[in-house]
Amino acid sequence: MKTDHAKVHFNEQGTPVADDFDDVYFSNDSGIDETMHVFMAANRLPARWLTHQHSHFVIAETGFGTGLNCLVAMQAFAEFRKNNPNHPLKRLYIISTEKFPLQKEDLQAALAHFKAVAKPADALLAQYPCALSGCHRLQLNSFDTTLDIWMGDIHASLPQWHAPLHGLVDAWFLDGFAPSKNPDMWTDALFEQMARLSKKETTFATFTAAGIVKRGLQDAGFDIQKVKGFGRKREMLAGHYAGCKQQDASRFPRDWPYARFEAAPLTTDSHVAVVGGGLAGAASALALVSRGIRVTLITRAGILADGASGNPQGGFYPQLHATPSPASQIQAHSFLYARRAYQQLAAHYAYPHQWCGVLQMDFTDEVAARHQKLTDNQYWPAALIQKIDARQASEIAGIPLTCGGIFTAEGGWLSPPDLVEAMIKQAKDSTLLTVLTDHAVSQIESADAVTLHIEHLEAPLSFDHVVLATGADSVSSLLSDVLPLRPVRGQVEAMPADGTTPGKLQTVLCHKGYLTPQTDGRQALGSTYVKGDMNTEVRANETQQNIETHKKALNSQSWVEDIQTDGVARAAIRLGLPDHQVVCGSLPATLEQQPAWRELAKGKRLSTMPRPPAHRIHVLTGLGSRGLTTAPLMADVLASQLCHHPLPLPEALLQAISPQRFIIRNAIRNQNDN
Repeated sequence: MKTDHAKVHFNEQGTPVADDFDDVYFSNDSGIDETMHVFMAANRLPARWLTHQHSHFVIAETGFGTGLNCLVAMQAFAEFRKNNPNHPLKRLYIISTEKFPLQKEDLQAALAHFKAVAKPADALLAQYPCALSGCHRLQLNSFDTTLDIWMGDIHASLPQWHAPLHGLVDAWFLDGFAPSKNPDMWTDALFEQMARLSKKETTFATFTAAGIVKRGLQDAGFDIQKVKGFGRKREMLAGHYAGCKQQDASRFPRDWPYARFEAAPLTTDSHVAVVGGGLAGAASALALVSRGIRVTLITRAGILADGASGNPQGGFYPQLHATPSPASQIQAHSFLYARRAYQQLAAHYAYPHQWCGVLQMDFTDEVAARHQKLTDNQYWPAALIQKIDARQASEIAGIPLTCGGIFTAEGGWLSPPDLVEAMIKQAKDSTLLTVLTDHAVSQIESADAVTLHIEHLEAPLSFDHVVLATGADSVSSLLSDVLPLRPVRGQVEAMPADGTTPGKLQTVLCHKGYLTPQTDGRQALGSTYVKGDMNTEVRANETQQNIETHKKALNSQSWVEDIQTDGVARAAIRLGLPDHQVVCGSLPATLEQQPAWRELAKGKRLSTMPRPPAHRIHVLTGLGSRGLTTAPLMADVLASQLCHHPLPLPEALLQAISPQRFIIRNAIRNQNDN
C-alpha cells in the first residue's frame, strides 16, 4: 500500500528539515563529512573491503532520508572496485529503511548541494521509486551496487528480512532522527532485529551516544565503544556484534520449512544449468551471470522463446486488487522492478516495445465499480494506476471510447521473443553464458552434483545446480510429481492494422481480452483460455471466440465492427498454479521425505518443524499470463537465494511464491502431497 511522503522544509543553509520530527536530515556543517566520519570511518570502510573474501558486502541502514549515506558508500565502493579489479569482493548491497520517503523533487533539491556525489545521485534519481510499502530493489550497476529501499515502519520491515543462520549484514549505519525526536524507532525491538541479522563481528556506527541506545545495543549482544563525534557532537557510538549465532538460531525462531538458504552459496567456480529458453529461463540466466556465475542454458527447441514467450506482443501492467493482498503486492513490486530492468536493458540492447500505457476499461457496470473501489481505497500510488473518464481515455487511446477505466501510464507492450533475445545477448556478453538449443533433457539425477541426461548426447552433462524454468514442459517433468501444475492454452490473433479505427490505437486496451497498438502492420488481439489443453494448433473457432469477446466487451464503441482478422494467429500453453502465484525456489520436499511436518495438522508451529534439506534442483515456473511482469524480479529472488545475497521480498511474500507452500498447506490440512 502507499506510504506517506515526508513533509520537509529547507533551512537557511539549504539543509532539509523534517517537519514532523523537527530535525535535520544531515549536518548543517557538511553532510558528506558527517557520513565519512560517523558511518564510513567508524565501520572501518573502505579498509575492511580489502580484507573481505566474499563476493558481496552488505550495509544495512536504519533511515534512508536523502540517501546521502548510500551515495557516499556506493561511490567509495566504485572507487574500491576500480582500484582492485581482481578482488573477490564484486558487489555492494545496501539495505535501507524509510517510513516517510521524500518526494523526488525534495530529494533532488536536497542532493543538488553535494556536487561530490553528483554521479551516484543522478543514478539514484533515475530509478527513485514511488511511495509504495515494501522493498524496492535498484540495480545501480555503474557503481557495482544493489540498493534495496524498504518503505514502511522499520519494526515491520526488519522482521521480514530473510537471513542465513550466520547472519546477513556486515555493517550497520544506525541512522534516523535523534532518539529524543524519534523515540519510536530506537527500541529494544530494533536492537534485537539487528542482532538477528548481524554476523559474528558485524560492525555498527551511529551519530548518537544516548543512553537508551547504548543500553539497548549492549543488551542485544553488541560491544560498545564511545568515540569522538562529528562536528559539535562530543561523542558517538560504534562497536560490533559479539553475540553467539548458534544461540541466535533459537532466540529468533523462523518458519523453518520455508527456509531459503539451506544449500551452500554459489561461487564464481560454480556452474549452473538453466533448463528452458523462455522468459523465465532468460531472466534466470541473466540474474546469475550478473553475479559472476557461469551458466549453460538448455532448451529442447531449436529456437529461444518457442513457447508462451513467443507471442509477438504482450501487454505489460500489474494486476492489482482493491486490498493489498500478497498477490497484489507481488504484482506491484514485480511490475516496478521489471519496468526499471526493461528500461536499463533497452538502453543497450534494442528490442521492440512501447511505453504507451495500459487502459483497463470500465466495460461493464460491475467492472467499473471494481475499478472505482480500487482507486477509492487509495492503496496504490498513481505510478501504478489512475482513474480516468471517457474523455481522458479517448485522448490516451487516440480513438473514440465511451467509457473510462484505470490507466497504468508506466505500462505498455513488449515483444517477448525479442526481449528474450536481448536478455540472452546481454548475458552472453558477460562471457559466462553458453546456450544449447535442440537439447531435450530426458532425466535429472541429483547427488553431489546434478547430472542431466540429454537426448542424442552419449555422455550426460554435470552441473553444480540446475534451475528448471520449463514453462508448460514442466507438466511432463519431475515437477508434476511435487507441484499441482495447471496448463492453459491461449490463442492470440495477429490482426492486420489496415487503416481502420482500431489500427490507430495508441495504448493497450484491456477488458475480457486485450488489443495492442500496431507494430509491423499487426495488432495482438487476445486471448482464449482453455484449461488443460496442450494442443498448440491454431483453431478457427478460437479466432471467432476472440473476435466475439472483443465485440461483446466493446459493443458501445462505434468502431467495434472494424475488428477483423485474416487467420494469422498463434497458440501457446501458459502454466499456472491453483493460487495463481509463481513457484520460485528449491525443489520442494515431500511429506514422505519430511514426515515430521505432518505434526502441523495437530497445531504445531512452523518454527518447531525441521528445516528442508539442501537441494541442488530449483524451479522458476508457473508465471501464467503475467510473465512479463513477474519474471525479472522472481529470477532475481532465485539468484539471490542461490548466492546467499539479500532477498528483495519480505518473508510473507517469499512464502507466497515458495514451491514448498503446497506441501505445507496439505500438511496443515492433513492431506496428501498433491
